[in-house]
Amino acid sequence: MIKIPSKNISKLDLSNQNLTQFPLEIVNLKNLKKLNLSGNKIKHIPKEIERLKNLEQLDLSKNLINNFYSKICSLKKLKVLNLNNNQIKTIPKQIENLDKLNTLTIANNIITSLPITFSNLKNLKKLNLSKNNLDNFPSEILELDSLTHLWMNELNIQKSFSKEMINKLKTLNSIYCYSQNRKSTKDIYLQLSKHKGNSIKKLRNNSTLELKKIRPSNMKKQNILKNKIFISYSHKDKLWLEKVQTNLKAMGHSINEEHDVWDDTKIKVGDKWRDEIENALENARIAILIISTEFLASDFIQSDELPTLLRNAKNNGTRILPLIVGHCFFNNNKNLSEFQAINSPEKPLNSLTPSEIEKQLLNLTKEVYGLLKS
Repeated sequence: MIKIPSKNISKLDLSNQNLTQFPLEIVNLKNLKKLNLSGNKIKHIPKEIERLKNLEQLDLSKNLINNFYSKICSLKKLKVLNLNNNQIKTIPKQIENLDKLNTLTIANNIITSLPITFSNLKNLKKLNLSKNNLDNFPSEILELDSLTHLWMNELNIQKSFSKEMINKLKTLNSIYCYSQNRKSTKDIYLQLSKHKGNSIKKLRNNSTLELKKIRPSNMKKQNILKNKIFISYSHKDKLWLEKVQTNLKAMGHSINEEHDVWDDTKIKVGDKWRDEIENALENARIAILIISTEFLASDFIQSDELPTLLRNAKNNGTRILPLIVGHCFFNNNKNLSEFQAINSPEKPLNSLTPSEIEKQLLNLTKEVYGLLKS
């Protein structure tokens, strides 16, 4: 139990108190605007946090949190969110609901990508993504119309800042990309990573900073195609494949963006099926994974398809979109669980009503459409 001086307080500092749990007494403080729980040992954020309707500043840094709980995104008045120094893998797509958020610091976690909805944070001014597992410059940042400060220190960025990217970052007046470990990053950051301070002038003065990945001479060159969509599935889940195909086809009739959907039903009699699959895997910009127990149990998927997709996700920016169709060990799979699924693993498609299934399939289609546009 913690002692609350008054139920009407607007500020509460419980930093460095050796707390192992989020104190539930806090959620009854209806007038609370500023909460500091940094420097504790908290692992989980309770769903009751959504009761803090007036919260404007939340500091959960230096804890043991491994899940950016989506209920935080229901705090509509939140302006400042500090999640530095935790163990967070993904940012929920509900982040877009924080439309008043102006400062997000989420450095020193294990984040590999940003959700496409991140681009809807139109009031975000300060963003710290330093010391995460980002291999590619997140294109979602380019849509942040108010962004003024960006920290990207100690990353292993392997794609380039192009002239088009620089021109889109019109409001940016500070960018920090310093990397102390020059040996491991090689020339990824080029001139930007050499400077400890603000590198915005260096960024503006270069029309293109080529951040090329250093490849072994025997590695096959990738030819990632923006409009190539690969669907990986177990043949026992063909019904779900057909539903996904139908939704993507409907999307194709509704938009002007060209796209090429590939799954193994495209293999014709006489084709060398392994070559066909390998080419499709190597070229895919978007990979939809129809996940079930059968999918996870498939030796071919685990040994032939997934390694290529995961490598391309890390090295070439292929986006992985898991669609959970049945209860399975998705959360326990260390390679897949780092990717945010379209739907909750606790609510697979085969447990939903027809209307709810259509909604999740539509969410998948919207995600694909957003990636094609970006």
